[in-house]
Amino acid sequence: MPLIYPAHFEAGFVSWPRSGGRKPNALEDRTETRPLMVEKGTYVLTKRFTSKEERRRIVAAVYEPRRLPKDVDHVGFENHVNYFHMNGVGLSPAIAKGLAAFLNSSLADRYFRQFNGHTQVNASDLRSFRYPSLIQLGAMGRRVGAAFPDQEGVDGIVEGVLSPLPKDSAR
Repeated sequence: MPLIYPAHFEAGFVSWPRSGGRKPNALEDRTETRPLMVEKGTYVLTKRFTSKEERRRIVAAVYEPRRLPKDVDHVGFENHVNYFHMNGVGLSPAIAKGLAAFLNSSLADRYFRQFNGHTQVNASDLRSFRYPSLIQLGAMGRRVGAAFPDQEGVDGIVEGVLSPLPKDSAR
C-alpha cells in the first residue's frame, strides 16, 4: 500500500511513487499494518515540520487516489504528515482543492505566523484555525481545476471567494 511522506508533495498534489528517496514508498498490506492505513479517498495533507526558509509555514497537498499509478483501497500517511478528512472519510475533490488552496494562501500563512513562532504545524494548531465554509471551500476548489496555480493565483482564488466586493467597488 502507498506510504505518503512530505517528499511526495509536488505542486499542490501528492506525486507517488518517488524514486531515489531514502524512505520506502509503500507498506506491506498485512494484519499488523492495516490499523496504520486510511481508507481510499481524497484527503488534504500538510507537512508537520517546515523550515523557516520555506515561503509558507503551512504546506498543503491534495491526495487523490486517481492520481496513483494503480488503484488502491488503503493508503498510509507517514507520521510527519497531518491529514484532513470529514468524519473519518475522504473529502469531495472540490472541497479538498479549496482547502489546500486556502491553507497554501498568503492569508492563512500570515494568520498562522501570528500565533505560531516555531516550524512545527500540529493538528491542534490546524484545529484552531477559522476556516471558510464548505460552500466557499468548494468554490475555491472549482477555481483551482486540474493544476494548482502559482502563489499569486492561489491568493487570487482565495481572496476572490472570501472578498464579497471586487477591489474597485470598495471606493
